[in-house]
Amino acid sequence: MNDQENCPLEDENIPLNQVEVKQLKRKKGNQYCFWFRNDEPLITIGPHWPFPLFLIVILILGTYYIGFIFYKTEILFRIVQSCSGLFLILSFIFTSLKNQGINYIQSNTIFLENWCSICQMNKVKGTIHCKDCNICIRGYDHHCIWIGKCVGEGNQFAFNVFILAFLVFFVINYVLLLI
Repeated sequence: MNDQENCPLEDENIPLNQVEVKQLKRKKGNQYCFWFRNDEPLITIGPHWPFPLFLIVILILGTYYIGFIFYKTEILFRIVQSCSGLFLILSFIFTSLKNQGINYIQSNTIFLENWCSICQMNKVKGTIHCKDCNICIRGYDHHCIWIGKCVGEGNQFAFNVFILAFLVFFVINYVLLLI
């Protein structure tokens, strides 16, 4: 054996060819993928899709109850509460539908530690295989059952905005209750 066989290839990442992408397009692991740009999905629905659906219904009914039944007199309270509720609902929908960073890019590295035997592809640096979603996620943070899928590099910012919107919604409604 010579030294070239043992060392990794240090080439840049190579995207999948068109045939491989078409095979992976609709369903990848336990994810359903929709609307593609540059052969990566923009919208994905995770394996735990009933939880986000349930939470959307609860958020809509909850904001309606708080804004239009609980605050019966003050129109200003209704407007402020409705705007914060709308921001919360829209940020949640955006987070739960956004692609979390599904790995569609193969690496040229020949090390076995970068190979995912389940996905049958090399993983780029920072990619981890999620057992719930059954796919490799770039920049994997955690699997969140409430958004129905993983939080990764693709939806990390949207997830943080949703958490902020959740905090703002409850602080606003708490302050409005004290007034």
